[in-house]
Amino acid sequence: MMKRLLFILCLLPAFAFAQEETDIKYMAGAVPVVNGKVLFKKEIKAPNLSKDQIFDAVQAWANTRFKTDKGNWGQVAYSNKEEGQIACYGSEHMVFADKTFSLDRAKVNYRVNFICTPGKCDMEITNIHYIYPEDSKDRLPAEDWITDEQAMNKDQTKLIKRIAKFRIKTVDMVENLFEGAEKSLGVQPSATQAIAAAPVVAPPAQTVENIAATSGDALQGYKRIAPDKIPGNIIKMLSEDWMLITGGNGEKYNPMTASWGGLGYLYNKPVAFCFISPARYTYDLMDNGETYTLTFYTETYREALNYCGHNSGKDADKVKGAGLTTITTPSGSKAFSEAWMIIECRKMISQTINIDGISDPQLKKQWAGKAMHKMFIGEILNVWVK
Repeated sequence: MMKRLLFILCLLPAFAFAQEETDIKYMAGAVPVVNGKVLFKKEIKAPNLSKDQIFDAVQAWANTRFKTDKGNWGQVAYSNKEEGQIACYGSEHMVFADKTFSLDRAKVNYRVNFICTPGKCDMEITNIHYIYPEDSKDRLPAEDWITDEQAMNKDQTKLIKRIAKFRIKTVDMVENLFEGAEKSLGVQPSATQAIAAAPVVAPPAQTVENIAATSGDALQGYKRIAPDKIPGNIIKMLSEDWMLITGGNGEKYNPMTASWGGLGYLYNKPVAFCFISPARYTYDLMDNGETYTLTFYTETYREALNYCGHNSGKDADKVKGAGLTTITTPSGSKAFSEAWMIIECRKMISQTINIDGISDPQLKKQWAGKAMHKMFIGEILNVWVK
């Protein structure tokens, strides 16, 4: 990490924020850290509004704010009016300097959560990381970049010049998001300075790379939903956004990127199906295993999915190479905490496609003489979403 930090610092153009002119809102305490994670929180009070009114207003604003537009990307990944919960992902450009022959900017990715209750809305902004330069494959977590420890001098009286721009732009972005949500509820935006929430002691399992699930069917950081409540357009989620299929368990498991599959109902059970080539390392793990996971990601993790699709688990540690964090489901399946949705399946049927069963003449010609994919149909045991 230190070598990478020094390398990035060398790439950063000088960004001379005069310390005497730096607004106090960017100084010590401006970036709250809870359980080792950068977490901005705000309680927006709307005492004259019901839970449903708050939910509708926030969702309408979120649908406008988190969308793909002019190089920026976003989506409302999850919403549940009954429980008053909305989860969004954002990815946008953070411009530091824009001159005639010079553009200095980074890509910033983040997650926003809302919990709507009668008379108020609790808003959180977390999972912030940067891509800089924009063609870099490395993601720079806010925890390693903009905290008081990383971005300020030892006495916490000055910002480190070459890092200051990330911290300042992030605090401004957070303030803008809070103000947008406040305005959607008819609340006059307040002067925002992030105040750290009361420290919470995380259980040991959360402080290590592999996050173990809690008892029962719960999974730390996720909400369990019924299979018939799976959000989104599954055709788009597969053909455009892709997924990871992860077979195996214990110490031997492997994720692979896939776009062939779907959801359905078979033998009176909710099912998911996918197709795997016998050339893939995951093939044998799926063949020999009982359970597996299908995981879905936002555009933020496109490079991670690209990596998993172009590298074999036979030759490399794909989890490490993709920058993913392994979590274990209660039944022992493997998934990754970066996913916004995890579908856990138990294998019901596996069958290699027979070339004679292909009716389309062009497809039959295309696949003649080639090794055919195997179809795996699994009963959906659990669905978890953030």
